[in-house]
Amino acid sequence: MNIIILLQIFLIIIAITVIVLKDNLKAVIFFSVFSLISAILYFFYKAPDLALAEAAIGSAITPLIFIIAISKQREFIVVSGKVDDEFLNVEKKTGIGYVMLKELTEHYNLKLTFVKSKSDISFNIFRVRNVDLFIYKEDEKYIFKANPVSIISNRLNMMSNNYEDIEVRLIEEDEVYD
Repeated sequence: MNIIILLQIFLIIIAITVIVLKDNLKAVIFFSVFSLISAILYFFYKAPDLALAEAAIGSAITPLIFIIAISKQREFIVVSGKVDDEFLNVEKKTGIGYVMLKELTEHYNLKLTFVKSKSDISFNIFRVRNVDLFIYKEDEKYIFKANPVSIISNRLNMMSNNYEDIEVRLIEEDEVYD
């Protein structure tokens, strides 16, 4: 079998693997391999300038940026406000809200951190916009305010569809978090 065809088949397999993987670090590594194979294919197709650019940028610089971003996002910060009933019992680690958030953070290999209110946040370390989720109770309904562009927020929105008393509101960054 021709080496180019074999590399193209391998490229398709790696692309599918990158899409299916749940571990972000493994996905970045496979993405880097994908770029390296693409660079080899560019070389075989007599495009050495593209091959060099793809090898440098696609298989080295871009994965490095992804790895730095992944390493910085290891914590999921939740401001729980005045919600201290059985829905979100942080001390006992029970309640529907706690279990749902724990399942969500375990899926993405994040540490779940609860902060009681915005005033408890040390502004030397965190800014309010670094908070991933705000939870409060409004008219017997639990409101989860989250960033609309976050993959985690989209998954949280899908998970909350099973519960009538939970509403996920996706808010823009410049909106006031209360």
